[in-house]
Amino acid sequence: MKEYVFRDPVHGDISVQDPTIIELINAPEFQRLRRIRQLGTSFISYPGAEHTRFAHSIGVYHLMKRVLDHLLAREPGLLDPETRVLAMAAALLHDIGHGPFSHLFEKLTGMNHEEWVV
Repeated sequence: MKEYVFRDPVHGDISVQDPTIIELINAPEFQRLRRIRQLGTSFISYPGAEHTRFAHSIGVYHLMKRVLDHLLAREPGLLDPETRVLAMAAALLHDIGHGPFSHLFEKLTGMNHEEWVV
């Protein structure tokens, strides 16, 4: 089984083994998140704030996986495997529509980013 391990400063090592999730991570549309800063222009004032939407999305995937694992340990029949993967994919892709400085553009245009990505 193929495994990706992402070393995260908040969550430690994040292991990804699901083939669907790996395929989504490898998609060019997801890889572009590596070039989009999570905190907009904050890196100017805080040089260490180099966080990307990619790393953030991997972390959100990890948290969703932990929640699902916890729920399924308590109630094994709660979710079928397909629904579990869909929930993890939704967590992974929740920021896929963001562009650079998207929250800054919200302020300038008066539009919420949810209107752009839905």
